Amino acid sequence: MLGLIKGRTMLPMPSSKLTNTSTTPDKDKAHIFESSIITWTKQIKNVLKLEPEMALKQGNDPGPSTELTFWSNKSENLNSIWEQLQSIEVKNILNFLEKNKSTYTGPFNKLQRDVSMARIEANDNSRFLKTLKDLFEHLEDSGRDFMTTHDLFIPIMHTILLIWNKSKYYKSPPRLVVLIREICNAIISKAREFASGETIFSLIKSEEPQEAYQKLQNTIDICTKFKDAYFEYKSKAEGQWKLTTNALFVKLDSFLERAHDILHLTKTIVEFNKLEKIELGGTKGKTLTESVKQIFNEFKAAVEAF
Repeated sequence: MLGLIKGRTMLPMPSSKLTNTSTTPDKDKAHIFESSIITWTKQIKNVLKLEPEMALKQGNDPGPSTELTFWSNKSENLNSIWEQLQSIEVKNILNFLEKNKSTYTGPFNKLQRDVSMARIEANDNSRFLKTLKDLFEHLEDSGRDFMTTHDLFIPIMHTILLIWNKSKYYKSPPRLVVLIREICNAIISKAREFASGETIFSLIKSEEPQEAYQKLQNTIDICTKFKDAYFEYKSKAEGQWKLTTNALFVKLDSFLERAHDILHLTKTIVEFNKLEKIELGGTKGKTLTESVKQIFNEFKAAVEAF
């Protein structure tokens, strides 16, 4: 309960009334201590198996700040577990079990080494990722103008490359894939606010398709600029970023594909709107003009129905 309140993994200690009394046989004490180790092992393994891509797999569309929060929380949690494992109470329990030749001490000692290694990794990742904190806050800021978002792409990719070159543990393709996909999620979220479906079709129905077209074109341009920034810094990584494009941009590419489809529709509407003002001359000019206007009206009705 205390662990849930603090948001940290707390290792429950066995009752001192049972373990410190001389009336409790060593066999019973060993059973109590081994039960504690079983509980601790389950708790610790649950923390060790946590990975940042879980949020992506759950379909929550997390932004890059989620990555920073994940490693900060994992770092603090593992540090807390490590401190508890170094306590006198835990050491006395393990010493008692070793003296009584318990089979639980060997695997638990290995688990402690795993905690030590995971703790070092989490601390290192959290420390390096904090250098991206301000940039990600600006990227995800709902009050920031979408048209200025591309100003952040080069600083973000430059910092990521520095982290890749300097960090011992974050220098791996799976880590980079998760981070880039989360950045894409943030860009898509901003793009949807800037050129939402409601906004685009409202402009079309309000007979302002040119403005809708421009919004879509700007959205596509800015999303494409992030991909350009990535490939620019991939070339600077000197062949170390061996990642498939689909793994990184599957969602962004899907979004761009839909944006291109709507852009094509909007462009067609812009072109058809020109028919409304056409006046044809000649002996059959009046008849042809009426035919053109009829085509325009039918197209307009189709768009409104759509």
